[in-house]
Order: sequence, then structure tokens, then C-alpha cells
Amino acid sequence: MTISRTRAWRGMLALALTATPLIAFPKMANPVDSSGKASLTRSEAPMAQIDKADRQDRTDGVTVMSTSNDFVGLPGEPAATARAFISARATQLTLSRAQITQLMKVAQRDETEFSVVRFEQVIDGIPVHGSDIAVTVAADGRVLYLASRILPHVGPVATKRWLVDREQALDRARAYLGATLLEAIAVRQVAFVDNRGTRGAWEMKVVAHDHALAREWALLIDGDHGEVLRAEDRTLNTRARGLVFHPDPLSPSRSTYGAEGLTDNSDRDSARLAQAQVPAVFPVTTDNGQYRLAGPYAVCTDFEAPHDSACPDGRTPMLYFNRTHPSFEAVNAYYHLTNYLDYVTRKLGVRATPYQYAGGVQFDPHGLSGADNSHYIPGNGRIAFGQGGVDDAEDADVIIHELGHGLHDWLTHGHLSNVEGLSEGLGDYLAAGYSRDMNQWQPGDAQYHWVMNWDGHNEYWRGRVTNWHLGRTYPTDVRWASIHDAGQYWASCNLVARDAIGGVAMDRAVLKGIAMTHAFSNQRAAAQAVVSAAVAMRYPQAHIDAIVHAYNTTCTYNVTVPQTI
Repeated sequence: MTISRTRAWRGMLALALTATPLIAFPKMANPVDSSGKASLTRSEAPMAQIDKADRQDRTDGVTVMSTSNDFVGLPGEPAATARAFISARATQLTLSRAQITQLMKVAQRDETEFSVVRFEQVIDGIPVHGSDIAVTVAADGRVLYLASRILPHVGPVATKRWLVDREQALDRARAYLGATLLEAIAVRQVAFVDNRGTRGAWEMKVVAHDHALAREWALLIDGDHGEVLRAEDRTLNTRARGLVFHPDPLSPSRSTYGAEGLTDNSDRDSARLAQAQVPAVFPVTTDNGQYRLAGPYAVCTDFEAPHDSACPDGRTPMLYFNRTHPSFEAVNAYYHLTNYLDYVTRKLGVRATPYQYAGGVQFDPHGLSGADNSHYIPGNGRIAFGQGGVDDAEDADVIIHELGHGLHDWLTHGHLSNVEGLSEGLGDYLAAGYSRDMNQWQPGDAQYHWVMNWDGHNEYWRGRVTNWHLGRTYPTDVRWASIHDAGQYWASCNLVARDAIGGVAMDRAVLKGIAMTHAFSNQRAAAQAVVSAAVAMRYPQAHIDAIVHAYNTTCTYNVTVPQTI
């Protein structure tokens, strides 16, 4: 069925309210998976610096290179330039000439200032699991940045017969996860390398449904014996709540949770909560006279339990709901998702849309079977918000945090990294910046450094903070922290730079820098990418200095500034 858009998109979304500030604090680790399965995750060891012609960091096959100007390729030919650069740096990348000829281009992202070209290793015509090379090439042919994970000891694939076929591999995954329903997102044959050599395996991304709760898993199944070689829970969770307030019911009046009329109170309404609601104008879609929350940036849909028809579908565009109405969270989440993606697209000039499907990001305002959590699922590009404690979709910080995972995933074309909590920290950074721009809390207020102050910082959970860097150093205090705690360091350091150079400049540099990273990038690698992006966009020297000061002096990433022509 074709859906027509009936409301023209004209400029920024309108919101009737008076400006006021934000909130931020540390986030708790993910709850233990009820399935009892252990997630096998990659190493989060920090990268050590090696002195080379280019600035290079390496650990366990992971390389980050911020280049000098001694290599210039063909303007307008990023893929050819990227291949030539890899060949020129073969020794540093531990790639043989034969391996270079077998590299396979898997994606290319073209920005105004640069392109990011991605490759995988291939052996016997089969992609090598875990390999990932991203080369950033400026419009004039200069190579700005390289992030790679190379597997140096790849041999011929021992598995030739593939005794376990695709359907049998999916059956093994279903049995391992104990899933009542298994949705296959991506399944392919790969070469898997471990201390036993190189063999064939089935690499799969699946969404496992158990009691109406969806979780994404990445698995490797041996191609001959059906053994589960790797299993990683990739569902990105956060403890958060939200309201369709701006950004929540506390910040506009600079109130604290627990004040009269300002508690969750089992989702009951109150006079003060009603006063905190503000009218907003946003694009919608009509279908046979029905108004739906579906637009160029976001689409409300009911894909997880409880299936309670929270997405409104009525014959009037006046979608006014009090807090107790199930559609309130749908309108609130839709507005903030739409508003933020409009900012990213129009103000920042960054293209970021789901690659998993056409149209705006699909979200479920009431998902996770009502649990006190929310998640973004990379395999299908969807976001769902829970209802335990404070309903998550009532707090814009939760909404933008989860969207941050989506942006990370889309900008890297499925190569999101949560090494050292990188993606968690990106979500916190974007959420905190969004709320700070409303100028409600001031730097002297404790709540200025809180994230999710309505959903967290209450009897349900402790929330997260954006001054977590104080008294801590990288990588010492980050390496062994949970991904949510570690992510607070990344968010905090970037917000220091954001306060110095302004939200638009820093947000653009962060998102374009993240687009340069790959699936194994840690915080230092991402920081170097952000600096490289800022240089490529020809930021003023004062801006570059401020970002580097935040990264190297306020925090301890030890990044360098690429040379410019």
C-alpha cells in the first residue's frame, strides 16, 4: 500500500514553550540476560602508540592511522586511492601482496568533504570474519585516516563440504538461544580464524523472540560440525524513562524528582505533570483519512509486546493525550526522534538514515514486554522503549540515547563498535547535548551533568552523568569499567569540547568522525577520527585546539593533529 504524505515539510519543527536547561548521571550496566547465555565479546584492550611515518596505534591486529601528507591519490577516485594507500602501507598493516589483491570493497560513504571506503579480507572467495578496513579519503585525494582490523594468519579454508547447510545452522542457533521464533537478518558463509587454523563457518545476525521479547544475536556456527563458535548479544540496552515533555517534566521548571506531583506514581497524571506538557507541531502521514505518526524521519509501529495499539490512528490531526493515555509516549518519542534527525540532516548536513529499510526510523513506544529498559536492534534498525518504572519514551534523553546507537550503526553501515562503551557514550553525548541546548539547567547545577534525569536519578535507577571524567584517566579507568560506565568518559570528554566550540560544530565533527570508525574502534581511535574530521572540514584553528585540549588535557586520549596542506 502506498502511503502519501499530506503535510509539507517546512523548516524546523515548531514547539510552543519557553527555553530552559538539562540533566545527566552514570548509567547502570545491562541487566543479566534472562536466558543465562554468556555473550562472547571482543577484546577491549587499549591501543598502544607506535612511531611510524604516519601516526599509528595498534593492538591485536587493530590499527588506527592518522596520516601525513606524503600520500595523495586521484581526486574523485576514493576507492582506487584507498586501495593504493593500503598497498603502500602493506608492511604496517601486516598484509601480504596476495592478501591486498583479495580485499573486497563492501561499502562507500560519500560526504561533502571526504569519502569512507570499507573493505574486508577474502580467502578462497570467502569473506574473513572479523576483518574490517575503513579508509577515509579527502575530496582532493589525500588519505586522512585509516581504521583496520587485519587477521594476519589466514590460511586456506579447511571446510570445503559445508556439511551443515544454512537451514541446519539456523536450527542450531535457534536451539542454542532457546528462541520460540528466530528471525534471520543476515546469514553468510565466512572464513573463521582461531588457534586451530582457518575453517568455514556460518556468520549470522538473528533476532530471537522469546515470550514476545526481541533480542539481536551475532553467532558463528561451524560449517562442518554445527558447533556454536561465537555468540554475542548485540541488543543495545539502556535504563531510561521519558516523557513527551521538552525534554522531560522536570527541567523546564528546574524541579527535582519527588516534588509534589512530580513522581511516576504508577503512570498517573497530576496537575504539575499536565502543566509540563507543551504543544508541538510535527509532520504526519494520512492513509484513507487516518492520521498516523509516520514521516520522513520516524515511523511509529507496534512490533514488540505489549501489543497495545499505542501508535495513534485517528481521523483528526489533534493528537493531544495526557500522560496516562497509552499514545502519549508515542507522540513524545515521535516528536523528539523527528526533531533530532531534522537537526542532524538540515543543520549538521550529515546524512544518516536506516540502511536496513527505506523511510524513517521505526520505533515501538511500548516494547520489551513492558520491562524497565529500552534498546536499539542493529539487525533490523528498530528502536523499542520499555515501560518499567518511568515509561522510557517520556524522557527525551532516553529517546536520543537510543537514536544515538542507530546513528552510530547507520553512519558506519553496520560496523558499530561498543569497545570501551563507545556507542553507549555516543548516545549519552548526543542526549546531553540535545537537552543542554534548551538552556534550562546551568553549568553550576548538578543536573547540568545528568543524563535521563526523569527516567533515572530516582527510586528506579541511578541515571548517568557527563562529568565522569573528573578524577579519572584514559585508559586506566575506562578499560575495566562496564560499557555504560566507560561510555560516560567518552560523553564527558566530548561535552567539554562542545561547551568550548558550540553544539553544531562539535556535533558535526563527532558524527562525521564516527563515520570513519569501524567495528573494533575504541575511544582513542574515535577521538583521533573526530580530530581528523574537524581538520578535513577546515575548522578554525581555535576549534581544533579546543577539541585537542579537551581530548588531551582535560582527558587523556593523546591524539595528534593531522597536517594540512
